Amino acid sequence: MRNLMILIVLLAVSLGGQAQDKMHLTGVCPQTMDSVWVVDLAHGFLMAKIPVREGKFDTTLPVEKDALYGIGRREYLVPFFADLEPLEVDLVAHKVKGSTLNEMTMRCDLSLDSLDQVINGRMEALKALDEAGDVKFARQQMADLKVSRVARRIEILKPYAGTMVPAAFLPDMFMEMSYEQVKPWLVDDAPYINHPRMNVAKQYAMGLEKKQPGRKFADLAMRNMEGGICHLSDWCGKGYYVLVDFWASWCGPCRKEMPNVVENYVKYHKEGFEIVGVSFDQNEAQWKAAVKNLGMDWPQISDLKGWECAASDAYGVIAIPSNVLLDGNGCIVAYDLRGERLGEQLKTIYGF
Repeated sequence: MRNLMILIVLLAVSLGGQAQDKMHLTGVCPQTMDSVWVVDLAHGFLMAKIPVREGKFDTTLPVEKDALYGIGRREYLVPFFADLEPLEVDLVAHKVKGSTLNEMTMRCDLSLDSLDQVINGRMEALKALDEAGDVKFARQQMADLKVSRVARRIEILKPYAGTMVPAAFLPDMFMEMSYEQVKPWLVDDAPYINHPRMNVAKQYAMGLEKKQPGRKFADLAMRNMEGGICHLSDWCGKGYYVLVDFWASWCGPCRKEMPNVVENYVKYHKEGFEIVGVSFDQNEAQWKAAVKNLGMDWPQISDLKGWECAASDAYGVIAIPSNVLLDGNGCIVAYDLRGERLGEQLKTIYGF
C-alpha cells in the first residue's frame, strides 16, 4: 500500500480503552531498519514502533478488534485487519501469512501496487513529452491514463466485494472516482460498509450526491467583504451562469488554480458569466488580502468558520478547491471544474 490518502501523525498514540484485544505479529524486514511502524489507517495515527533486531521483529500488540492497520514504514505499509489471528509479515518479499482475510487483503494490495507502478511509469514518459513541448497530446494522454487507472483499480477490487477487503482500499480510490463509479460500492449490506475506515469515503460520496447535475442550488447566507449579509440567491437563478467557487487563502492548490479562474472570468464575464467565491477562511484579514492579491474581481462571501463553513454541509465540500457551475435556473450543470476542464465547459456554453 503505497498511495495512502491519510495523515500519519508521527506521535505514538495510546489506544486506551479501545485496545482491549491483542494480536501477535512477527516478520522480517530490511536489515537497515531499526523499527517498523504500525499505523491506524482509519485515523492516520502512528500507534506503535516495533523494535527490529537483525532484520526481524516479534511482538504482541494491543489492538482494537477488526480495526484496519498498516505495518511497515511511510514508503510502504502492509495493510491488515486486526482479526486476532497471528500474522507473519515479510516486508522484503511483500508477503503475509495469516488469516484468509489478511492474505486476501495482501493479494489485492499487490495487484493494485503493480498496476500503479505500470501507470506511474507511463506518466513519467508523458511528463517528458510535456516538457519537450508536445503539451496538448501529453496532457490528454495523461488525463486518459488517469481515467483508465481508476477503471482498472475498480476491476481489481470487484472480486473482493463480498468481503471486508474493500475497506482497506476504497477510501484511497474514491477521490478519483465519479459518482456513478462510487455508488455501486455503497450498498447497505456490504460487509465493509460500516467499517470505521469507510467513514470519510461515505462522507465524500454523500458530498458528490449533493453536487450532481440537475440539483437545485442550496442557498447560503454569509457576510460579504464589507460586512453585509448576502445570499447565493442574490446571484444564482437569475438567468445567467454562475460558478460558486469554494476556496481559502491558506489553501495552496486554491491559490495555484486561481489564475485559471481569473482568466476564464475575464474571458466570459462580459457574456454574463459570474463567479461567487465562498471562502473557508477564519482570518478576515488574510481572506481580504488574498482576494486582492489574486485579482479575484467577483463577489466574495464567508462565514469565517473554516471547515465548519455552512457550504461544507450544503455542498458536501470536504476538500478544496471545489466548485459547482449553475445554469440560469440555478441548477447544477457540472462540479469540480479545474484546470482546462473549466475553460472547456465554458466554451461549450458560450461558443468560443
